[in-house]
Amino acid sequence: MKKYSFLLISSLFLIGCANYLGYYKIFKDKNGEPILNADVNYTFTEKPNEEGLTKIDTTAYYIQVFEGRYYNQREKQNPQVLIFHSDGFFKSTSVNYFLNFENRKKNSIYYGGKYRIKEINSIELEQFYPSKGGRTNYYSRNIIRGNIDRNKIIFDDGQSPIKIFEKRYDLK
Repeated sequence: MKKYSFLLISSLFLIGCANYLGYYKIFKDKNGEPILNADVNYTFTEKPNEEGLTKIDTTAYYIQVFEGRYYNQREKQNPQVLIFHSDGFFKSTSVNYFLNFENRKKNSIYYGGKYRIKEINSIELEQFYPSKGGRTNYYSRNIIRGNIDRNKIIFDDGQSPIKIFEKRYDLK
């Protein structure tokens, strides 16, 4: 009996710590997609204003370019693509998988996330990531900051690798 009580208390403690450390339990829909709901959602709630929409082109693709650090061949063959929407959402995909998952909805974690334009040329992206690998119901919220420099967005927080995206009207 003491053993089971200890296990129960330990389990409750670990679940409480996971929530305290910024992990959120996110349930999956019938297709296995992790879906945000009223209990766990984005903190970015405002839609971009007209001034912000002049800095981000919602009719273009922002494709990862390879400068500023070492990139392996696999990365170079499949650059990331960001597509910004005027409602504050963005889609995150890659060149090779661009047409896959077209039925994915904006409330799916795998869709991308939300963005907001801050200050003069600053952008923030909010996304959720699996807390331990890919097969888990626990996700952590991540906000990355970047700078808009004319036709490029540069994400460099000084800790993660630099990522640069260039505005283009086709995927080439």
